[in-house]
Amino acid sequence: MGSTAEVVVFGPQPDELAAWAVTEIERLEASWSRFRPDSELSLLNRGADRPAVVSTTLWAPIAAAARAWTETGGIFDPTILGTLQALGYDRTFAELPADLGPGPHPALVVGFGQVGLDPDRREVTLPAGVGLDLGGIGKGLAADLVVDELVRRGARSVAVSLGGDVRVGGEGPHGDGAWHVPVVRPTDETVLGTFPLVDEALVQSTVCYRTWRGADRQLHHLIDPRTGWPAETGLAAVVVTGPDAARSEAFAKAALIAGPVDGPALVDGAGLDGWFIATDGTVTGTPRVAADLDAVGRSSAPTSLLASRPPSLLAGAESS
Repeated sequence: MGSTAEVVVFGPQPDELAAWAVTEIERLEASWSRFRPDSELSLLNRGADRPAVVSTTLWAPIAAAARAWTETGGIFDPTILGTLQALGYDRTFAELPADLGPGPHPALVVGFGQVGLDPDRREVTLPAGVGLDLGGIGKGLAADLVVDELVRRGARSVAVSLGGDVRVGGEGPHGDGAWHVPVVRPTDETVLGTFPLVDEALVQSTVCYRTWRGADRQLHHLIDPRTGWPAETGLAAVVVTGPDAARSEAFAKAALIAGPVDGPALVDGAGLDGWFIATDGTVTGTPRVAADLDAVGRSSAPTSLLASRPPSLLAGAESS
């Protein structure tokens, strides 16, 4: 999925639990990554235009993507793969040149509604020439699955960060029973403050990190399916918190694409909370967290456990 992963576990036999988590993340990566030519997703994408029965492992993020597509009114759409590739993002970001030179206008996104899904058979039929990119929602779902299973296996407290999407479970290590997760403003890399997480997720979607130049313009990987171009809405990032990372990730991405007016309404209407960071660095929040945002903005730099953790555990350190 092209991201850094970090797992923090407290409880009996933490080394064994952490080793299982790393193995499980690698297993999900081997199934879901579009950057691995031998992954199950890559095989599915190459077999477009004919039905394919997929494993339960791959069906999970496809089903999550289908739900997110419906809930966001199509703004979250994983059929953007062809557009991303046309814009040059056809390899891992580490391999992508900073400037690809001139290029053609990308084709419009076909739309996830054209994908055939048979849940009883776990059968997927992609239209000819269409591929899926499950990177963002896959990171969130992987964090959810790993955290839930680590808790089931006896972990007392767990935090998993996949590309800046953070999901925690169990009793938090701080005095209030929470994980205090720092939130980074990607426009200047400052820490806005910390947010207390208890058995929930905090994710960030941003246009600031994965950028390159091509087609005679500055590009990023968050594609507006309505135009086929990277979204240009005046938002640099959206941070969303909710019960699970997969759904929060989908709505963070959709809200950034929807923009500063429709985005907050989309997040609030989904029963999630979020903050919206404009390209000039200003921050606003959904109604339920507007007051909390001011407190977060005044809070000191993170202390205690997370202050000593690598920056990959920060929400937004490396986002989808």
